[in-house]
Amino acid sequence: MPSTSKQPGPNLIRHYALGAIFLVPLSIGVLLVTSNASQNDHANQISHDVGAMYAQGMDFSQPSNQDIALNAAEGLQVDIRGGHGVLILSKIRVVQPADCAARPSGKCANEGRAVVTQRYTLGNAALRTSSFGTPDNVDPRTGNVHDWADDPSARAEGFSGNLKPGESTYVAECYLTSPEARGGVYSRAMF
Repeated sequence: MPSTSKQPGPNLIRHYALGAIFLVPLSIGVLLVTSNASQNDHANQISHDVGAMYAQGMDFSQPSNQDIALNAAEGLQVDIRGGHGVLILSKIRVVQPADCAARPSGKCANEGRAVVTQRYTLGNAALRTSSFGTPDNVDPRTGNVHDWADDPSARAEGFSGNLKPGESTYVAECYLTSPEARGGVYSRAMF
């Protein structure tokens, strides 16, 4: 008996090829978006958790406390220690006239402006700088910014918070590299 199996017709092969032209890039795009969304979730979680610790008074000048922050990231399978991310912690306040009163002139360059009074950078600082500027004179032992009331580099450019005299905002910024994309994902939390 002759075999009755049919070979796929040329039209069927064309339909499969046409479908593959659209389906393969779509599938790759879905995988990339899913991976970036996962990295974004991790960056949000890290900035929120570490920012909350900072706002509650954790002293990040202590290496053991820095390890806690980095371990929180590692718990999410994010290797900030290995150079795949950076965590930037900043304490921001507005310079008040009382902050300038002790100066001989009674004035300071940053009066009425938001400034960074403390800064810690954990991880690969070359990946990204803070959205609020980079003070030039940070004490590496304490994280305190020297002469924040008068140093223009201490200004927290782009900070739009409304702070009362003596109040501070604690900011945690997290940037993680993305293996699928050329850039990465950024998140920040403010307390």
